Amino acid sequence: MAIQQRAERTRQEILSAAARVFDRLGYERASLARIAGEARVTTGALVFHFATKADLAVAVRARARAVTGVTVESACLSTEGVGGTAVDKLVITTHALIRLFETDHVARAGERLARELQPADPALSRDCPWRREVSRLARYAVTEQALRPGVDAAAVATLIGYVVTGVELEMRRPCPPADALRLLADGGPQGPCVPETGALHGSAEERLRRIWELVLPGLVRPAAPQPYGSVHARRPGPTSTPAPHAPGQTSCGPAPAPASPSPSPAPRPQAPRTAAPDPRAQCQAPRSAPRRT
Repeated sequence: MAIQQRAERTRQEILSAAARVFDRLGYERASLARIAGEARVTTGALVFHFATKADLAVAVRARARAVTGVTVESACLSTEGVGGTAVDKLVITTHALIRLFETDHVARAGERLARELQPADPALSRDCPWRREVSRLARYAVTEQALRPGVDAAAVATLIGYVVTGVELEMRRPCPPADALRLLADGGPQGPCVPETGALHGSAEERLRRIWELVLPGLVRPAAPQPYGSVHARRPGPTSTPAPHAPGQTSCGPAPAPASPSPSPAPRPQAPRTAAPDPRAQCQAPRSAPRRT
């Protein structure tokens, strides 16, 4: 039992070392001797577990698929119960992938091996778990009618694949040291340092966020206007009573200021009107009055 455990531990150390070498150098430049030196084992011990470099690449890619599969599944489950749509899951999944590529050399090695070995075996691209999940979510977005009319799910999945791969490749670009940047800025032996036109700066996640801000308006269907009387519209319905306004407020905002600051003159007090006397009553005496003798 102890021998088997030690052999399994050696195997895992060789796999981890191979992932670091593949991630740093690629498949062609990696060698069994270099991987054995990275793992601090003899070449014979390495060949005992993995006969060829191709066997090592297959094992590293299998581990990378397992890691990315768990990451994608956890990202999608994080939106369950909060009303996450397929588009929300697409955005969250890509951010989770970029965080994984920044911190896990096995996942990065799997991505690099997939790119370099794809011409030899096109079926390798269909084994990528995050690409399968992106395609599935794109189809669900079409089913939910969240995309603009005419937007194809396959095109959306391909575009997102380009974005994720591009950000992952950008992370591999070496950053020049501060002394080299100052030398180039001062017009040193290599000339003045001219920043790349249109390059996005910041962390990988910040770059991805800015890309999504540009891409989403062209993919997602615009939000429909809220119906009259909707709760979200915050408008009173035809039979509802509007909320009382504060002093100086109207239904459209503050009450407009009067045109002239001078107040209007107060009305004059008028005496109460009485019925006009009948002139005939003054000319005629009452007939019922007695006659004096």
